[in-house]
Amino acid sequence: MLKPLGLTHGHYECRSLGETLPVFTDLLAMKVVAHSNGEAVVQHRIPTGGWWCTKPGPAHPTSRTTTTTACGVANAEEVDAAHAYLEANKERYGLRRVSPPRSQHFARSVYFEEPGGNTLEIEHYEPQAAAEGRTIARPHWNRELKERDFPGRGYVPQALTHGTLECDDKEASAAFYSGVLGLQIAGGGRLSVYIKHAATPWYLVVLPIKRRKKFLSPANRFTLTLGSAKEVEDAHAELRLAKGVTGFSRCSGATAALRLSSRI
Repeated sequence: MLKPLGLTHGHYECRSLGETLPVFTDLLAMKVVAHSNGEAVVQHRIPTGGWWCTKPGPAHPTSRTTTTTACGVANAEEVDAAHAYLEANKERYGLRRVSPPRSQHFARSVYFEEPGGNTLEIEHYEPQAAAEGRTIARPHWNRELKERDFPGRGYVPQALTHGTLECDDKEASAAFYSGVLGLQIAGGGRLSVYIKHAATPWYLVVLPIKRRKKFLSPANRFTLTLGSAKEVEDAHAELRLAKGVTGFSRCSGATAALRLSSRI
């Protein structure tokens, strides 16, 4: 089993950086920390755990998937305010759709699709969820941004909270993520499984999708960071062995691949 230092960052494709970056900076309180060679790296204004998204510009998903990047807000009323602001500025930012706010599983969310075809979410978990032991529902930030830090919108994204993966088999994927990659199973249920690393609050929702016709490219992935280059070499050998034992393919059929990197 691998011993990663963290689930550190994610990557995804978009159609145009010029279209997508304003959505991240103006609507999700992100900042661009690098921009070169057709790629951009963004990070939330309060990098509580250093979760970075890299978005290559040349390509974009050819069809809608269930992959989502989510940000959390401090109270449920902000979700409704976010919906109103997104609807009012839908044309300005080229948003393809903005869903009505909805509540389920102790969470209230609004989903919207940015011009590059990716789905984004603004969410809030009710305190009852954390009180009942759902660790993923605890605030994902150490200090709270105020309205003055992100004025004029009626909501303040506090942190990146989770991403999503698709899979063919939920049980096989959960066994792979925990037994091979060394990640924690942090919840889920009949329809999904949540995975995370112990060092960081964000998590991934793994959703079984039985009839997928489109797969995202390997540019859409999440990165596990290991302690050294030697550990990456050892992990490569271990994963090749696990492939023969567990029969996994692209992380048990996950739409977005997992990448290994090292701190050197």
